Amino acid sequence: MSAHVPDLSRGVMPAELLPVSGFMVVPGKKGPHDHELQELIMRINAGSLAYLRVPSSLVYRWANLCGRWSPDLQTFIAQVLRHTGNLDNFLVQAAASDHHHGPHGLLEASLTAAELVLNPRHDPRSLQPLPPEIDDMEQVCSAAAFLFDIGKVFDPLPSDDGRRRGQSSLRPYSDLSRCWRSSWKALANRNPVLAAWMYHLGRGPAAKAVPVEVARSLTRNAVKASWRMSSSLHLV
Repeated sequence: MSAHVPDLSRGVMPAELLPVSGFMVVPGKKGPHDHELQELIMRINAGSLAYLRVPSSLVYRWANLCGRWSPDLQTFIAQVLRHTGNLDNFLVQAAASDHHHGPHGLLEASLTAAELVLNPRHDPRSLQPLPPEIDDMEQVCSAAAFLFDIGKVFDPLPSDDGRRRGQSSLRPYSDLSRCWRSSWKALANRNPVLAAWMYHLGRGPAAKAVPVEVARSLTRNAVKASWRMSSSLHLV
């Protein structure tokens, strides 16, 4: 990350003023970037990224999740993954040395965390469908859980998440607002309320607003729960 990049999160909506519903509006007219995530998943499945050999079960689960996220969230996630410059790392590297430690482990753990936000009893090994109706906050927390450890792409050697497990309030692997900074400005232009939610959920320090702290707890509990789930992939 370049230190001279301006902080695009300045002037973000205060946490205590954030609405908890009604801001995830599906636009009447599709924007030029609204299909970025679907196109990325298609490239992974049978396109230019197929050489990475992402297991079909993970591609299927990701496609299901994609259908539960709003267009603005889908675009934001696709742009964050692309703008890190380390998309391949996210798709192939292990999540950690103490969980999901095989190839594609980071992607699997991220998918599991996002799924557990939407259904705490979800069993990814069964490929069961996700709830058809997802409210605004569930979508936001699911996306935040999916991107929670995106910073690991800059340090592809597997780490040990044991110390992080013991934290009273789990912190992201790295400064999330820096990891998704270049994508955050575009989101703020499209949906400033959603951008503010993502910013506050990604920060390490606690927020005074009760809804934000509840959302942070949901996100981080889902991430921890995903670490306890056994990998569904066959390790070589």
